[in-house]
Amino acid sequence: MSDCILNRAHLPRGTLGGERMRIGGWRLIGAAGAAITFLSMGVATAHHSTAEFDYTKQLTIKGAVKEVQWTNPHSYIQLLVDDAAGSKVEWSVEIGSPSLNVNLGWRKNSVKAGDEVTMLLSPARNGSPYGTLRVLTFADGRTLDGVAARVRALPPPPANNQ
Repeated sequence: MSDCILNRAHLPRGTLGGERMRIGGWRLIGAAGAAITFLSMGVATAHHSTAEFDYTKQLTIKGAVKEVQWTNPHSYIQLLVDDAAGSKVEWSVEIGSPSLNVNLGWRKNSVKAGDEVTMLLSPARNGSPYGTLRVLTFADGRTLDGVAARVRALPPPPANNQ
């Protein structure tokens, strides 16, 4: 009878009771989790870059709010601004995510279509009518900080003397 009892000494290590399967399964789950984390890191860091804005420049624009887009992950204000020729130019100004805006004192209805406002912003590097808000000032003098309000103005890059 004792010959029928499983003698563990004769079996390869890690094969008792499905132990190899349990260890292999956990390794597979761990490897899959690591791969997902690694692959999503590039998306997360690329998405949150603000390199498109020139923080060495600050621009003030004034106009009428056309639309407020209170959306995740970024909210925007579309502002109609008169250019030098008197034509209306539509600026798209990023104001940050709703959660950041609320932390800065904003509410969904803080700014409405038709409001006359002045915006201090850091413009897009490519020269398009696009920027990130530093400070919004209402006609009555009230202000709201934008997502870029706390980003210090950087000095311009050194001239390339070639």
